[in-house]
Amino acid sequence: MAEHTDAAASRAGGGAVPERAPPADVVAGAQVRPGDPGHAAYPLSEGEYWLAAHAGEPYWDPSRSFADYSTAYELGWVSYHLYGGEFDTAERVLANEWLVRKGISQLSWEQARPAARASWQRAESAKFVTDGTAAAEDVRATLEGLFESARDAQLGFREAAAHAGSPELVALFEELARQCDAAAVQWQGRIEQLGGTVAEGGTVAGAAQRVWLQIRGLFGGASNATLLAECERGADEVVDRLRGALQRNLPADLHAAVQREYQQSQRQHDHLRRLRDQAAAAAPGEREQPA
Repeated sequence: MAEHTDAAASRAGGGAVPERAPPADVVAGAQVRPGDPGHAAYPLSEGEYWLAAHAGEPYWDPSRSFADYSTAYELGWVSYHLYGGEFDTAERVLANEWLVRKGISQLSWEQARPAARASWQRAESAKFVTDGTAAAEDVRATLEGLFESARDAQLGFREAAAHAGSPELVALFEELARQCDAAAVQWQGRIEQLGGTVAEGGTVAGAAQRVWLQIRGLFGGASNATLLAECERGADEVVDRLRGALQRNLPADLHAAVQREYQQSQRQHDHLRRLRDQAAAAAPGEREQPA
């Protein structure tokens, strides 16, 4: 994958109701562009996935049609298979290619970037496969780590909501806390299916060495920009924990559940980062508190 990333760098110098299904070419995009290798083909199933899912994405603008976003999803998927590595490393290439590939889309690259990143991340998460050979004790330990991570994040977002300086951020942090609670409940159910238990009231007592407890200590009197920056840092921990779980050869059904949470958590993290950048730009004189 490193050589793909280098190739990108070398070229860089230059829940609503889904809308009625568009024509197949809008869903699928071009399967392979001239010059793209066969393995970079954009699967029809991905176009169908995004047609069903795009209206629930945090970046979606209800005034836009799916056709505005479909090419960005294609670009993200194809580009991951061309370059690999990190989206941020290849972004300048993608921004240039967007001008060529966007077709009928009315989005600027700034507006299309979140959709391209989301599709890139789906392609990246698909590389994690499992043979289901993890021992039972390893499965349980992995689930306990996921439960702890989700519960800590829930507590962190709840506290962020209590200190947020705008109704919009309060609503955002409360929704993120709700999503983390749902994840924690899911992992708790899996643990109990394996005959295990979790401590009543979550993992607060065991959280002293984890990142969210430190972050929550910074919230009192913090600005919105600082709250967003610290919540993004905490969301990194959740993503890292899920990424690690995807490499544990979990049973296939559990692996698929982790994959879904991984993609959602990546999207949460990216949304927080966009809001953080906007808040920092709106208050350029403000300095973030040290981590």
